[in-house]
Amino acid sequence: GGLWIARDYPLGTAARMSAGYMPRLLCIALALLGAFILARGLTVDGAPLGRIRLRPVLLIPAAVAAFALTIQNLGLLAATLLITLLGSYATPLARLPEVLLTAAVLAVLAVAIFVWGIGLLIPIWPEL
Repeated sequence: GGLWIARDYPLGTAARMSAGYMPRLLCIALALLGAFILARGLTVDGAPLGRIRLRPVLLIPAAVAAFALTIQNLGLLAATLLITLLGSYATPLARLPEVLLTAAVLAVLAVAIFVWGIGLLIPIWPEL
Protein backbone atom coordinates (compact mmCIF):
# COMPACT_ATOMS: atom_id res chain seq x y z
CA GLY A 1 0.00 0.00 0.00
CA GLY A 2 2.79 2.41 0.86
CA LEU A 3 4.60 1.71 -2.40
CA TRP A 4 1.37 2.36 -4.31
CA ILE A 5 0.75 5.65 -2.50
CA ALA A 6 4.34 6.81 -3.06
CA ARG A 7 4.48 5.72 -6.70
CA ASP A 8 4.30 9.29 -8.04
CA TYR A 9 6.60 10.87 -5.47
CA PRO A 10 9.95 12.00 -6.87
CA LEU A 11 12.72 9.63 -5.81
CA GLY A 12 15.91 11.68 -5.98
CA THR A 13 19.26 10.09 -5.18
CA ALA A 14 20.95 8.84 -2.03
CA ALA A 15 22.85 12.13 -1.82
CA ARG A 16 19.80 14.32 -2.55
CA MET A 17 16.76 12.45 -1.30
CA SER A 18 13.39 13.63 -2.49
CA ALA A 19 9.92 13.09 -1.04
CA GLY A 20 9.60 9.50 -2.25
CA TYR A 21 12.97 8.15 -1.20
CA MET A 22 12.34 7.27 2.46
CA PRO A 23 8.75 5.99 2.03
CA ARG A 24 9.90 3.60 -0.69
CA LEU A 25 12.95 2.53 1.28
CA LEU A 26 10.86 1.84 4.39
CA CYS A 27 8.16 -0.01 2.43
CA ILE A 28 10.72 -2.23 0.75
CA ALA A 29 12.44 -2.93 4.08
CA LEU A 30 9.09 -3.79 5.71
CA ALA A 31 8.13 -6.04 2.80
CA LEU A 32 11.44 -7.91 3.02
CA LEU A 33 11.11 -8.26 6.78
CA GLY A 34 7.53 -9.52 6.39
CA ALA A 35 8.61 -12.04 3.73
CA PHE A 36 11.40 -13.27 6.00
CA ILE A 37 9.06 -13.65 8.99
CA LEU A 38 6.44 -15.39 6.84
CA ALA A 39 8.98 -17.84 5.40
CA ARG A 40 10.39 -18.56 8.83
CA GLY A 41 6.93 -19.07 10.29
CA LEU A 42 5.99 -21.51 7.56
CA THR A 43 9.19 -23.56 7.78
CA VAL A 44 9.98 -23.75 11.51
CA ASP A 45 8.17 -26.29 13.65
CA GLY A 46 6.91 -25.18 17.00
CA ALA A 47 4.09 -25.28 19.46
CA PRO A 48 0.71 -24.00 18.30
CA LEU A 49 -0.03 -20.38 19.13
CA GLY A 50 -3.11 -21.06 21.19
CA ARG A 51 -5.88 -18.53 21.41
CA ILE A 52 -5.39 -15.04 20.03
CA ARG A 53 -5.83 -12.29 22.59
CA LEU A 54 -8.01 -9.50 21.24
CA ARG A 55 -6.85 -6.88 23.71
CA PRO A 56 -3.44 -6.25 22.09
CA VAL A 57 -4.79 -6.79 18.58
CA LEU A 58 -7.28 -3.97 19.13
CA LEU A 59 -5.36 -1.61 21.42
CA ILE A 60 -2.07 -1.34 19.51
CA PRO A 61 -3.67 -0.18 16.23
CA ALA A 62 -6.05 2.03 18.24
CA ALA A 63 -3.08 3.68 19.95
CA VAL A 64 -1.37 4.33 16.61
CA ALA A 65 -4.61 5.72 15.15
CA ALA A 66 -5.10 7.95 18.20
CA PHE A 67 -1.57 9.31 17.77
CA ALA A 68 -2.17 10.02 14.09
CA LEU A 69 -5.50 11.73 14.77
CA THR A 70 -4.29 13.88 17.68
CA ILE A 71 -0.75 15.00 16.85
CA GLN A 72 -1.81 18.11 14.92
CA ASN A 73 -4.39 19.33 17.44
CA LEU A 74 -2.90 18.20 20.75
CA GLY A 75 0.79 18.46 19.87
CA LEU A 76 3.63 15.96 19.98
CA LEU A 77 3.85 15.77 23.78
CA ALA A 78 0.20 14.87 24.35
CA ALA A 79 0.02 12.54 21.34
CA THR A 80 3.11 10.67 22.54
CA LEU A 81 1.67 10.37 26.03
CA LEU A 82 -1.59 9.09 24.54
CA ILE A 83 0.00 6.43 22.31
CA THR A 84 2.12 5.18 25.20
CA LEU A 85 -0.77 5.02 27.65
CA LEU A 86 -3.15 3.31 25.22
CA GLY A 87 -0.50 0.90 24.00
CA SER A 88 0.46 -0.05 27.54
CA TYR A 89 -3.05 -1.35 28.21
CA ALA A 90 -2.45 -4.06 25.61
CA THR A 91 -0.85 -6.08 28.38
CA PRO A 92 -2.38 -6.77 31.78
CA LEU A 93 1.13 -6.60 33.29
CA ALA A 94 1.50 -2.83 32.83
CA ARG A 95 1.76 -0.83 36.05
CA LEU A 96 0.62 2.79 35.99
CA PRO A 97 3.70 4.41 37.62
CA GLU A 98 6.04 2.68 35.17
CA VAL A 99 3.81 3.52 32.22
CA LEU A 100 3.62 7.20 33.21
CA LEU A 101 7.40 7.42 33.62
CA THR A 102 7.96 5.72 30.26
CA ALA A 103 5.41 7.98 28.57
CA ALA A 104 7.05 11.12 29.98
CA VAL A 105 10.54 10.03 28.91
CA LEU A 106 9.34 9.07 25.42
CA ALA A 107 7.48 12.37 25.01
CA VAL A 108 10.55 14.42 25.95
CA LEU A 109 12.76 12.29 23.68
CA ALA A 110 10.31 12.67 20.78
CA VAL A 111 10.39 16.46 21.10
CA ALA A 112 14.17 16.51 21.51
CA ILE A 113 14.81 14.29 18.49
CA PHE A 114 12.13 15.34 16.02
CA VAL A 115 11.50 19.00 16.82
CA TRP A 116 14.78 20.27 18.25
CA GLY A 117 17.21 17.78 16.64
CA ILE A 118 15.83 17.28 13.15
CA GLY A 119 13.80 20.48 13.03
CA LEU A 120 10.47 18.98 11.94
CA LEU A 121 7.57 21.41 12.05
CA ILE A 122 5.45 19.43 14.48
CA PRO A 123 3.50 21.35 17.11
CA ILE A 124 4.73 20.53 20.60
CA TRP A 125 1.73 21.95 22.47
CA PRO A 126 -1.98 21.95 21.63
CA GLU A 127 -3.07 24.48 19.03
CA LEU A 128 -5.28 27.10 20.66
